[in-house]
Amino acid sequence: MPVMLRIAFRNLLEHKAKSLIIGVLLALGVIILIVGNSFMDTAAKGVKDTFIGNYTGDVFVAAKNKNPVSLFGVQSMGQRDATPNIPDFDRIAAKLASLPGVTGVTSQVTGFSLLAHKSNESDQGFALLFGIDPSTYYKLFDNAVVLEGSLLKPGEDGLVMSRAMLDRMQKDAGWSPKLGETLLLTGMGKAGFKIRSVPLTGIIRFKSDSEATSFISYVDVNTLRILNGMTLGNDEETPVSEDQKKLLATTNEDELFGAETLVSEQKPEATPSAAPPPRKAIEIDTGAWNFMLARVTNPSVAPRTIATLNAWFASEGIEAQAGDWKAAAGPFAQSIDVLRVVFNIAIIIVAIVAVIIMMNTLVISVIERTGEIGTMRALGAQKGYVRKMFLVETLTIAGVFGLIGMALSFAIIAILGAMHIEAGNPFLEILFAGKVLNLSVNPGSVAWSMVLVGMVAVIAHLYPVSLALKVEPVRAMQVE
Repeated sequence: MPVMLRIAFRNLLEHKAKSLIIGVLLALGVIILIVGNSFMDTAAKGVKDTFIGNYTGDVFVAAKNKNPVSLFGVQSMGQRDATPNIPDFDRIAAKLASLPGVTGVTSQVTGFSLLAHKSNESDQGFALLFGIDPSTYYKLFDNAVVLEGSLLKPGEDGLVMSRAMLDRMQKDAGWSPKLGETLLLTGMGKAGFKIRSVPLTGIIRFKSDSEATSFISYVDVNTLRILNGMTLGNDEETPVSEDQKKLLATTNEDELFGAETLVSEQKPEATPSAAPPPRKAIEIDTGAWNFMLARVTNPSVAPRTIATLNAWFASEGIEAQAGDWKAAAGPFAQSIDVLRVVFNIAIIIVAIVAVIIMMNTLVISVIERTGEIGTMRALGAQKGYVRKMFLVETLTIAGVFGLIGMALSFAIIAILGAMHIEAGNPFLEILFAGKVLNLSVNPGSVAWSMVLVGMVAVIAHLYPVSLALKVEPVRAMQVE
């Protein structure tokens, strides 16, 4: 091998221009891969930390459904299906809280609603409603800064909206509610349209604002249950008089419907009848929740917790499923995966172009060295030896310029960090994983970049070498 390396370096130095062309392409490939992956890894970490810390938690539990279920409802084509309730809620909550590493559990209901003034229902806005349990939710998610009023309190009816939501309503609908005003919420659940009136009790600013969070508002869970048609029904007692009881007890239809006089005149009683008993309030299914969210001590605990839950669901016959933050974030988490797919497709295109350019350059180099190859073959060198020689040369170029590209990549990342590029808006704060761009280098991405560049170099040299080996030694020696 040392002999092969000396021959490789000698041949590369004798063909400096062509070696430089190939090397520059490989170095650029390494820079694009390392710096690009650093951006992607930083953005993925920013989105992940934002959703886990503010909305989804580490573990997400929902009912099984034919369409994907995320924290933002059922994802279905063409229409929004009703989000199913978690079955056996109490058992699942107890099981989840008992698992090692789980530090907190909360529950949530999601719904969509139109917002309108109580005095003017024509001006409407749109909101994504999160019905929460304030006693547990704010222990898991510290995602809001109160600007006016207060956050929801346990047992309180009310609505909390973001300043971004109010500004958007002012822009789109020409109005926005003020703190303390009563709003009409119109939702469409399984039982059709439902309307509820609630006061605006708080105005907040999300710590991680984005276009998506500008639609989110928090509401007391009982209000959202009614809007979604999740009530158990009316359980009130209606007083029935003795005459009504006698009427209900009638079994002869002729007596009931055939009499000439259906309404008789009665004299008022001397003493007024007792007041009817008070009507009982509508009973709400307090166990009706769409989702369950949990935080764990360490991110590495989440996959084990999810696997344990899904195995328990299967063994107990519970129609529920557990997932990670990506399952909870739904389409918003998929956006990062789409960006990564687009980036990888771009890398593949660049790699194909690089292979073609390198292949053409190597073909010219091999043609120029046809006489050298023929002489080596005439002296007894086998085809395998010639292939190995060109392979070592190609890998040497890939190794040397790959290291140069790696060093330049680290320098570019360090320069970008030293520039302290600030995020101009909350969305960039998520992608930057902070207020300032601070790219991190993933050792796995560096290793993969070097392997990919080596593969490109090996693929590019195969065709030129096969052309050279087809030339007969005697004819190759005759080429000047």
